[in-house]
Amino acid sequence: MKIALIAGGYIPTPPLSNSILTLIQDYKYVLEQMGHDIDIFNSKQVDEVIDKINSNSYDFVHLHAYEFVRAFNENLKQKYCFSCHNGYFLKKNRWEKDFKEGFKHYLNAPGIIALSHATKDIFLKAGYSGYISTQVNGIDSQKFDFQEQGNNKAICLGWIQPRKQQRLLAEIIDGKIPMDFVGPLDDHDFVEGITTKYLGVWSLKQVYSYLTNYSCLVLISDGEVAPLVVLEAMAAGLCIVVSESASANLHSKDFIRVLPDDILTNATAENQKVVCDTIRELIEKNKFFRREIVEYARENFNFSAIIKNYIQIIDEFSKVDH
Repeated sequence: MKIALIAGGYIPTPPLSNSILTLIQDYKYVLEQMGHDIDIFNSKQVDEVIDKINSNSYDFVHLHAYEFVRAFNENLKQKYCFSCHNGYFLKKNRWEKDFKEGFKHYLNAPGIIALSHATKDIFLKAGYSGYISTQVNGIDSQKFDFQEQGNNKAICLGWIQPRKQQRLLAEIIDGKIPMDFVGPLDDHDFVEGITTKYLGVWSLKQVYSYLTNYSCLVLISDGEVAPLVVLEAMAAGLCIVVSESASANLHSKDFIRVLPDDILTNATAENQKVVCDTIRELIEKNKFFRREIVEYARENFNFSAIIKNYIQIIDEFSKVDH
């Protein structure tokens, strides 16, 4: 098959990466290994992208940029599927103006590939009547180094910004739990403490190599869809402490703990204790679960496990009477 994968013109400056681009590039690699012909389009010039797709014959087109949906609906000559990665997608009261205005166009997309059952339900409850299916995000677990023991420290990996609440997390755990923060600094109120250290930005290669040094990943964000970093951490053997928003597609496991989205903003003494106790407990548990965590990640989120469903979605979509 000839397949087009479209991003929204993400051009991060090294060593910065973009999770959507990482996901799309991994799809390209795996699908090409299966013998398919994959083109990635990553430009902000939507008209040029549409012209290039229209001038070729693709068996399947998958759009990962919500900014392009209206133009795709109006000008793309073939049917396509759309996936939405907006961090606040599940929280309508947090939608920005452009996203709110664009949502009606999303409902006119010929096909939707939702990243979780919760995102699928949002579309269905809004009245979407086209083809819709669910495909979890995936990882290439072979890229991640693995060592038998972690360093008894937690890590918070990703853009440091208000939505992800790292500043609040750091304030609560400082002096109690050792935690490193890694990622672009986009919250100027974030400060290091006694046990909360900022290590700067890692390249993807460093992520694949360094994550396994840690015992627990923490992501208590108030808005996520299906964060790739959670899957990456499990592929490296880490226990997981996440907010409800960041828990998409995860199962009930001893090495996964889900906390309320507002546990950091509603920082009562009791809630602060829950956060610290939970992270401390999962760091300790990590000593006994590392290999099981890696196997869980491989069985449920490795591309070898999820690509069959993706191919089935393409097959189903191609047979729909548009």
